[in-house]
Amino acid sequence: MKQEIFLINPNELIQLLEQSADVVLLDTREELEFSEGHIPNAISNQWFEWCSKAPATAKSTLFEPGYWGNLNIESIEKIENALGDLGITNDGTVVVYSGGISSKGREGRVAWMLLYFGIAKVYILDGGYNAWLQAKGEVSTKVVDTKTIKAKNKRFRVSLQPQRRIELADVKKMLDEDTGTEPILVDTRSPLEFEGRLYDYQPRMGHMPRSVNIWFDRFFANDGKFIGEKDFLKLLESENALSNVKASYCEVGVRAATFSLLYELATGRVLPVYDGSLMEWSHHSDLTVISSCQSDSDAT
Repeated sequence: MKQEIFLINPNELIQLLEQSADVVLLDTREELEFSEGHIPNAISNQWFEWCSKAPATAKSTLFEPGYWGNLNIESIEKIENALGDLGITNDGTVVVYSGGISSKGREGRVAWMLLYFGIAKVYILDGGYNAWLQAKGEVSTKVVDTKTIKAKNKRFRVSLQPQRRIELADVKKMLDEDTGTEPILVDTRSPLEFEGRLYDYQPRMGHMPRSVNIWFDRFFANDGKFIGEKDFLKLLESENALSNVKASYCEVGVRAATFSLLYELATGRVLPVYDGSLMEWSHHSDLTVISSCQSDSDAT
C-alpha cells in the first residue's frame, strides 16, 4: 500500500483549509491546552485513548492514562467506528498537530497510528500550535459537536500495515538472531533516561540492548520546527543509525513514533516502532535492561 507523510507549515495549512471543508484536524495536546485555544474546527484526540491496559501484574501507576503504550487492536470494528466518528476516511485529508517539542511527540504518535491502521496520507503541522500562533492563524475555543460528524456516516476500513509496528516477541527474536555489535534500536529518550537515572515509576530504569540514544529534543531547530532533512541525515550518520537500525522505541512509543516518521521522510525507509517500548520491556524481569547506574547489565 502506498502511503505518504507530509510536513505542512501554517500558511500551507491555511490554504488547505480554504480549499477544502473536509480536512480533519486532530489536536493531540493535553485537553487543558486544547480548551484554552486551538485551530478552528480541530478535534481533541489523546494518543493514549487508543492504548490497551497494562497487565494485571504491573505497578498501579502504569494503569494511569499515558503510562502504557501498547496499541489496542483487539477490536478492529471499534477502531473503524471511532475513526469514522472523527470524520476520518482512508483516503481523506487529516492534519495532526501538537505543541511542538513540549508535547514530546504526541502528533507523531497519532500520525503513526493512522498510518498503521491504513490511512493513505497524513499531514503533520511543522512547529505545531506555536507555529500557528506565530503565523497569526485563527484561534477558537469552540468545541466541535461530534454528533454532526457521526451523522455524516464516514467510514474507515482498517488495513493494518505490519511493517510500521514491532512487538515484544519480534524485538526478542531480532536481538537473538542479530549477533552483531552495532546498534539496531534507536532510543529517543533523554540521556538521563537512557542511563537509568530518571523516572523511577518504570519497572526498571535504563535501556534495551543494542540501542543508540538519539534524544528527541535534537530533532528540533531553534525556531521550534523540525530540523531539515540534511541535518537529520547528518544526525543519523553521526550516531551510526542510518542504515543498520531496525526499530525505534522510547518510554511508551510516543517520541519514537515521531522519530520513525522523520526517518521515513529523510530516508524513504519505513522504520517500525516498538510501541510497548521500555515500559513493557522492563516489566518482564527475564529481559535485559542496561543501566549505567548498576554494575550488572540486568537491572532488577
